[in-house]
Amino acid sequence: MKTILLIGAGRMGSAMLSGWLKGLDMSAHFMAIDPNNKPNIGDLVEYPLPGKQFTYFKSPSEVPKHIKADAVILATKPQMVADAVKSVRAYVGPNTVLASVAAGVPTETIKTAIPGHPAAVRIMPNIGAMVGHSVSAGFASAEVTPDQKSLINKLFAAIGVFSWLASEDDLHTVTALSGSGPAYYFALCEAMVVAAQEQGLAEEVARNLAIGTIVAAGRLLEQTPDPTHLRKTVTSPNGTTAAGLEALGEDDALVKLAQNTINAAHKRSIELA
Repeated sequence: MKTILLIGAGRMGSAMLSGWLKGLDMSAHFMAIDPNNKPNIGDLVEYPLPGKQFTYFKSPSEVPKHIKADAVILATKPQMVADAVKSVRAYVGPNTVLASVAAGVPTETIKTAIPGHPAAVRIMPNIGAMVGHSVSAGFASAEVTPDQKSLINKLFAAIGVFSWLASEDDLHTVTALSGSGPAYYFALCEAMVVAAQEQGLAEEVARNLAIGTIVAAGRLLEQTPDPTHLRKTVTSPNGTTAAGLEALGEDDALVKLAQNTINAAHKRSIELA
């Protein structure tokens, strides 16, 4: 049985924990440490998969002294990551992998928090973790072993889609694309609601149609992950969809908007690192 030590049981930490308890096909004992949030298994998931154990601790000092974690998952605020690692160093063994989901914290910061322990992974999940559909990507330091990578892969694939990156710098693009990305779709949904209201639809009807359309489009993409194919499938020549797409892409406006959006978020991610 693997021992997973989760530091930080706030919104993201609890979302990941819930997904692991009900979706991870592996025996594991999850230990969550958080002085402010006290999750219990009943709040997280009604029917956890067999082979799962969960224990909550208010502080690192409450963790049994003999524990050596297979993985320490750091889900704290970025400025707290180094101190969080140091606070659980007694539970870090030679085979422990340290994995941070805190934005902008480089693997070097994680590695140097405990001198001589270089196995560090940096992961960028997104808000989809709250509904078991996180989109995550991670970078592993050179010292991370294949078994450690396999464990991290299992954990984050259990809560959504997970990809490994060849370069840590790529996490800035991941942050701009999938980390911040849900907000872009929410903003588009808001704009579509307003536009429909201006055409005379009641707000509730416009909202239901706009939200339902985004949900349906997402499910279609999940089944057929080819946006170009789906766009062509739903677009009849000289029809209403074609007219709307022509306006949306006039003078490459949509491409330029996407580029400007990703570039701005990418730049800000670098500034915050």
